Amino acid sequence: MTNEAKIQYLQRAGICYMISGASILSMGIPFWFFGKIVADPEIHQVFGILYQVDNFKEALMEGWGYNVAGFLMLYAHISFWKIGEPTGMTKRHFLLIPIIASICHIFSIIFLLPFAPVGSILLGLGMTIVGIFSIRMKIWSGWKRYTPLFLGLFPLVVQAPIRFILGLPPYDILPLLGIALGLMGFAAWQRGKEVTRQTNKIN
Repeated sequence: MTNEAKIQYLQRAGICYMISGASILSMGIPFWFFGKIVADPEIHQVFGILYQVDNFKEALMEGWGYNVAGFLMLYAHISFWKIGEPTGMTKRHFLLIPIIASICHIFSIIFLLPFAPVGSILLGLGMTIVGIFSIRMKIWSGWKRYTPLFLGLFPLVVQAPIRFILGLPPYDILPLLGIALGLMGFAAWQRGKEVTRQTNKIN
């Protein structure tokens, strides 16, 4: 793959992550500034293990930020997989875990359970593994190499314990994931600039 193609993938992934971060962060505004109460949504069984919220249209509108982010994150993760960043091509298969996580998030738009919690766990697990290889491989320089691990640890260290302790999804805390996504996007964008400078020096 040419450096020009790699730069495009990095920039597009960066934009997708940053928009995802802003979208998810905006989901916290009703809780932080307008006193919205954290509560489990009313759900019903569709068939088997698949559950859907009772008022689907209303939930679709209220969760627009998460819905948009699911599609954008899928594109970003696939972009990273194609270019083997930040893991290196030999370890890029681990990026399939966050790809599957994003697919789960997309399916959770229709079926909240079991796809929403499974997607969160897979995102945390996948990006933690990617983050470890990012630090070890040192493809991304400086602070950028730590952003995948930061993104991966948020669902595992913050979301999961709060869910376990309180017994409720941390809807007022979950939007803070947008900060980690925004940093990841900025890191990818900066990595694109870095590759651009390296390419210009060679030429």
